[in-house]
This record gives sequence, C-alpha cells and structure tokens, in this order.
Amino acid sequence: MRKYWEHFLDLCKSRIFVILCGICLLFFILLVRLFLLQIVNGKEYNESLLTSVSKEVNVPAPRGNIYDRYGRPLAVNKVAYSVQIDDSVTPDLTAYRADLIRDLLDTLFASGTEANDALPISKSTPATFTFEGDEKEREEAEEAWKSEIGLERKQMDYTADECLNYLYEKYEVPEDYTAAQKRMYVYYDLTLSDKSLMCLTLAQKLTEFGETIIDDIPLDTEYPYSFQFGGSKTKEENWKLSFLMEDEQLSYDSLETLDYLRDFFGFPEYLPDDLVRKAVGIRNSLYEVRYQKYQSVTIATEISDKTLAYVEENQDVFPNVVISTVSLREYPNGEHFSQIIGYIRQMTESDIALYQDIVDAEGNPVYSSTDIVGQAGIEKLYEQDLNGTDGKITIEVDKEGRRMSTISSTDPIPGKDVYLTIDSELQSIAYTSLENALRDVLLNRLSSGGKYGISTTELFTTMVNANHISSSLMLSAQEGTVQKSLVDRCKASVPDFSVDAENAVEILQTFLADGLTNGNVSAQELLICMIEQERVPATPEETEAVKNGSLSPSSFVIRKLESGEMSPADTALDPCTGSVVVSEVDSGQVLALVTYPSYDNNQLVNTFNNSYYNQLLEDTNTPLVNRPLKQKKAPGSTFKMVSAIAGLETGTITPSTVITDKGVFKDAGTPWARCWIYSNNGGTHGSINVAHALEVSCNYFFYELGYRMGNAENATTAQSIATLNEYMAGFGLNSVTGIELEEYGPTMASPYYKERTIKTYNPDATSSQTRWTDGDTIRAFIGQSINSYTPAQMNRYIATLANGGTLYQYHLVDKVVNPDGTIYEEKDEVIENQMDLKEENLAAVYEGMYLVANGEKGTMRTAFKDLPVTVAAKTGTAQEDLSRSSHTWLVCFAPYEDPQIAITVMIPFAENYGSPAPKVASAIITEYLGLDYTPTNTNMETVLDQ
Repeated sequence: MRKYWEHFLDLCKSRIFVILCGICLLFFILLVRLFLLQIVNGKEYNESLLTSVSKEVNVPAPRGNIYDRYGRPLAVNKVAYSVQIDDSVTPDLTAYRADLIRDLLDTLFASGTEANDALPISKSTPATFTFEGDEKEREEAEEAWKSEIGLERKQMDYTADECLNYLYEKYEVPEDYTAAQKRMYVYYDLTLSDKSLMCLTLAQKLTEFGETIIDDIPLDTEYPYSFQFGGSKTKEENWKLSFLMEDEQLSYDSLETLDYLRDFFGFPEYLPDDLVRKAVGIRNSLYEVRYQKYQSVTIATEISDKTLAYVEENQDVFPNVVISTVSLREYPNGEHFSQIIGYIRQMTESDIALYQDIVDAEGNPVYSSTDIVGQAGIEKLYEQDLNGTDGKITIEVDKEGRRMSTISSTDPIPGKDVYLTIDSELQSIAYTSLENALRDVLLNRLSSGGKYGISTTELFTTMVNANHISSSLMLSAQEGTVQKSLVDRCKASVPDFSVDAENAVEILQTFLADGLTNGNVSAQELLICMIEQERVPATPEETEAVKNGSLSPSSFVIRKLESGEMSPADTALDPCTGSVVVSEVDSGQVLALVTYPSYDNNQLVNTFNNSYYNQLLEDTNTPLVNRPLKQKKAPGSTFKMVSAIAGLETGTITPSTVITDKGVFKDAGTPWARCWIYSNNGGTHGSINVAHALEVSCNYFFYELGYRMGNAENATTAQSIATLNEYMAGFGLNSVTGIELEEYGPTMASPYYKERTIKTYNPDATSSQTRWTDGDTIRAFIGQSINSYTPAQMNRYIATLANGGTLYQYHLVDKVVNPDGTIYEEKDEVIENQMDLKEENLAAVYEGMYLVANGEKGTMRTAFKDLPVTVAAKTGTAQEDLSRSSHTWLVCFAPYEDPQIAITVMIPFAENYGSPAPKVASAIITEYLGLDYTPTNTNMETVLDQ
C-alpha cells in the first residue's frame, strides 16, 4: 500500500498530472454550469432571454411641401393610418391555425368556392392512395407521406380512410363540414405555412373591409390579370428572371405567371384567383425586403375603422402586423399641375444608379433601394432638398425579432419647402378655359355637320386609333362581353391572329377601324366597349338605352361632353390638345405653364397605378409630354414682329415706309411666294406700312422686307439671314428659356440649321441642296422655313418685346425655405440680353399688335372687345399635315398701355374650327387683372327694357 502511495506522491509532482487535474476540474465546472443553465433554470432563462442584438432603423423624414407664389399648396403631406408587416418578426400561429383556416374556408364557401384539394387520397369510397410509380416507388412515397403527417411506426399500415380519420381528429376538423370540405380543411392545414396563412387571412380581411392592397407586382388586380409592362418584352423577361423563371416559363401569359407565383410563394391549389392575386402581392412585398431586417412594408393605407379595429384586436395572433401612421403625398388639383410638379414613388433601377453614390456628412448613404423619390417635375428636380434627413432609432429585439425597447433615437429633419412662381389660380383658369374652349369647338363639329363636321364613324375610328377604345384591354376581356365577341370576330376574320402575338393590338385596331368603314363593326358596339372598359361613365339606364338603340352613340358622346363627363381629349378629334404659357413681362417669372391634356399625378403616388400609367403611355394625345417645353412648331405669323424690328432697326424700312402688296412675290425665285390673301381670293392688301402689315398679317410686305435686307442679286443673301438671326437671338429664339424643367432647344431658320436638318434625312446631300437661298430668307421672315419653337420660347420672345428689349432667363422656382422658415435659396432675376431698341420702332410694332386686336381690319378685331382693358396681340398658323387643319398660335400682352403679362396659346390642328385661343387669353387676363368683367348686351331689346 505504501508503495502505491509513494507512487501517487511522485505522480502528483508531475507537471502533466497537475495540468490534467486542472483541465478535469474546469470541465467539471463547465458541465455543472451547463446543467444549471439548461436543465435546472432552462425554462426560466428561455422565457426571459433578451438578445444583445441592436439594430439601427431609419425614421423617414417628412417630405418638404411645394407651394405656389402665394403659398397655396401644390404638393403636401397628409397623415394616414396604414397596415404594415415587419417580416423580421416570425409569426407563430400554432394556437390560432384552426380558427384562421376555418374562418378562411367559411368565407370561401360562402362566396361559392367549390371545395377541392390535392391530397394523395382518392375521393372514391373506399378511399385509396393515389401515389404514382411502380409498386416500390408507391410504397416509399406512401411511407414518406405518412411520416410527414405525423404517423408513428406502428401506424404505418393505416389505410387511406384511416389516414383521413387520423387527420380529421388531429386537426379538429369541424363536424358540420361535408366530406369534400373536410378534405380541403386538412389539405390547407398541411400545406399552409404560418406566413402564407397570415397573408391569405390579411388579403381576405382587407378585401372584406374595402381596402386596396398595395404591391408592386406588374399584373392587373382584376381578371385576367394582364401584364403591365407597356408591351415591353424585355422588361417582362427581366422581371420573370427575378423570380427564377426560365426556359418556357419566360413565355408564360399572365394567368400562367400568377399560377407560378402561387407555387413560388407556397400557396395551395384551388384558391380563387382574386384571392391569390392579393395574397401573392403581400408575399411579394415581404420578398422584396427579405435582406433588410426590421424593415416594415406597407400593404394598405388610409384604412377604415373596421380594419384598424381588426388589426388591433388580433395583435396576439399577428404580432408582426401593426397599425402605423404614414405620410402620404397629395396633389391638390393634380391634373392642372402634374407636368410641373411630377410625382414620387419607390425607387426604380435607374433611380438606384442615380442616387446610390450620394452620402451624408459622415459618409453614410443617404438613400436606400426602398426609398420614395421624385420621378418627374419639381419633385425630381428638387429631390434632395425635399427629401430631408431621415432620423435613426437604435432598437433592441428579443429572440423572435420583436422590438423590445429603444436604446437611442435621432429625430428626422423635415425636407425643405419649395415655392414656385406659378399662380395656381391662374394656372387652373388657363387649364379649364382651354379645355372648355376645345369642348365648344368639338361640340360644334359633332352637332353642326357641314364641311368641318365629323361623322359617327370618323369619331369612333379616331378613338380606336388613339387607344381611347383600348384594343389591349379587349384582348383580355372576359366571356360574355362585347369586347370578347369583337376579338372572336377578329380571329375568324384574320386566320393567323393570336391574342398573344406581339402585333395583336395593331391587328385588332385595324380590324375595328376597317370594320367601322365597311359596316362589319358598329359604333354602338364600340361605345359599349368603352363603357365596359370604364373609359366613359354611364348609368345603367344610359347603357340600356345605347344597347336598345334609343340613344345613339353620337348623342351619347355629345351628352357626355356637355356634362363634362367626357373631355375633349377623350374624343381624340382635332383640336383636342394645346398649351398655354403666361409670364411676367418685367421678370423671368412664369405664372402659368399648362399642358392639355394632362394626367392625374395622384394616381401615380402612394399606390402606383400601373394600369393607369400604361393607359397614359398608349394614348396618342401624349399626356405625359410637357407641351409648353417639348412641343415645337413653326411660329407662323407670330414671328413677324422680330422681322419688323430687324427691318426697322437696320434702317431697311421706317415706320412710315409703304410697300405695295402685289399678291405674288417673284424676286426670290421659284416657287413663287404668295400672300395668304391672294391664295384665298386673289386679292391683295394694297399699299401698307409696317403697322398695318402686322394688322392684316401681310406676307408680301415681309417677303419684300427680307429681300431688301439682302439678296442674291446684290450678293447679300447671307447678310440678310445673318442680320435676322442676330435679332432672333436678341429675343431668345436661339436658346432654351433657362426654365428649371427639361426643355427642347429651338430650331432657328439659318444656313446652319438648314444644312443640319437636310443632312439628318439625307447625309449625302450636295452643297447646292443645302445652301441658303433668297427663297429661304423670305419664308424665314414670315415664320416659316425651318423655324420651330416651343410655346415657352415664343412667350419669352413676346415678353421681351413687351418690356422693350430685356431678355430674362425664365424660372419656375421662386425660393427654397428651410423647415424653420428661413430662406435656404432664393432665385435672382437673370438678364441674358439687353437690346437698345429705338422707341419709334417699338411704337410701330406695338401699334401693329394693337391694330390686330382693335383695328378695323385686325385679324382679331372682335376677340377682346368685351374686355375693359386693351390687348396687343398677334396670331399665326403653321401647316404640318396636309390632311389636317393648321396649327394656331396666339401671342399677346396686356394691358397695352402698361404691359404686365405675356400670354402664349398654341393649339395644334385648330385653324379651321373657330378661334378657341382668344377665349383662353381673355379668361387669363380677366383673372390676372382681377377684372371679373361680365359683358353687357346693349342691343335694342335691352335698351327698351331699361
């Protein structure tokens, strides 16, 4: 024994033994500690466990507002309740599944949904398993499925009926269900994940409460759920690739794609398509932020009290679904200002590329891919000022990802406010008066007949070709509609026609237009199509009257135009578009900038309406184009004041110089140029000076003036056009206006632009084809040749003329204001050019414009007679399409004695249909000067009454 003891003492002296004992002791302590943590106190610790994970969450800053010059709101924020889902919180519906599934199925059955399922058990009696393959494969599949549903080893010999009974008992299937309903209940309980069940329940409840579910899936929200890519196959394919679709899946139509997404997001079969569309939208919103923890997604905004109460009452069921306040963008009278203001929406791919490199003072990215940014207009131009600075909240979360507490926070800094030079009331008056003037013209065309009348066939053919009766919507129409019957007739008429073909819309349009001409398609059918597409409102009584023939299509359209339920733009007839620009004469401030037709930017903000946007893209009236800045036309006779100033200032003529109109001007070579009055009736204007030449818009006078300033006979052709170009530049007709929004540059009649224009279409053009001639000069002097300007450029020229020669840079933005009310930025007036024009020469031109509106022979001598102020004006026409009327221009300033505002109205294809432009200008002058003038009828009858 002593020997063993001595051996043990020797061993204790060994360093290895000491280390080994130490290690054993440490392991023993560790095991004891683990036992205490996991066994003794495990349940307690598990319940109270808090993670040490903290996360920074952005708090979006309120976006800055946009106001007009007087502080009237043009773009503002409003607070609304919204339903949001925080996908970082994992829902556990174990205790609620039975109630949720029963509630869902009861709703489906009540709406007529047929009970069905995909259980691997036959519906026959006695039930059998339906697994496929050879005997061994079927046995393996059966065993795997039984294990999956929870059967133990001793239960593996259960028959199909026994398996059903087991499932009915396990999932507490309602006894009052039919056999088919019980199977469907079990099928849903087996296949639905908690997340999918949550989405289905929310989709069903939000629909029941009348809410609109927000999502970015480019599928219509109603059957047949057409794609919303505007016909772009590239966009469609790229989107499908993002959902891992490949090969033949890339050619799936909308219904097949929706079915694919149902599988992709784990929803069972036999759900109604409308519910699938909504639930898939919710799942997609969560899918888009799958890599962004603690980033909530909004699925419904401006919710009702019922929705708010439901969510609050079910917080235990759906802890990740919360009611939150959100800031929504609103545009008062949006249609009147959409081209100026633009709209905001979640970042697109191009936006991400544009903003990804923008960082704050600390080098942190300012924008994320889910941010809302400006997409057009002032919203985009001043995005970084309006956006503000987001706040930060550092939060602590529990083991399930739920927010437990706030560690620290930084308040967001609201965006800056932007004040425009626009007078919103003047803008609305200009827009409304233009629309009403066009309406009056079209009502006259539709009801009066005559040379410029329009037939019912022409009306509906025009609306078909303009996509106002949408062929793309007809391709996806449901059975039982007139639209579907017309598509079927097109199929019968065009053997190789397919609704899936890329040119299907064009083929159907041609079929409809030709059918109207040859009588195979009626206007009545197409009007019913418009009603079905909700392109025009109709009461049930009106719809029935159209169907039974007691209300003709033309009478229906006239009725809707008169009531304002249809706009002139809806008809697509000439004239149905136009633009207006109003500016201050003594500054560069733009007071009104009107595009007609426009669009409602409220449809594209908060919940982006893809269907509406695609409708805008298809519209041949191009409502998305900012016409005052991007629609260039030849100015016609409105240009003649520039020519007059050039001739007067160079001494080529004086205010008293008289030129005799001979009708045909032959000195500049062939083809001979003619005065308009000679072309109309063979007459002439006789001997006139420059003021009277402007009054009657005599072309011959300005042909002669241009020829005198330089011609080939004196080898001074280049000198003539060069001199004219100098004065054109002085009036700003060689450059953009400088306005903040994107605009097209002018095309100025000059040797350079002539050569460039010709070589654009004919790169091999010879010098003789591109050289400048006397014929080019004289036509440039009357606003023809290749002169082409936007209404904004023409307006700046008229303002410069009215103020005596000072060319201001135009601007829409007046100032930018910090959240505390201090000025961040204020626009100063910029003078681009100052011409030293002689008073007598200006007076001669002013007199000419005065005579246009007030002279005995003035082309507009009755247009402004009811106004108590004097107006100086000039009209012009420009031909573009020989089959259509010429474009009409009106430029003017008022009051004549003390010019304050310059007005430009341009209405395409309007010359033959009356004079709508003066009505617009009169309404603008009345509003701006506060005249509120009502003309008095002073005929003999009223005199006698008095």
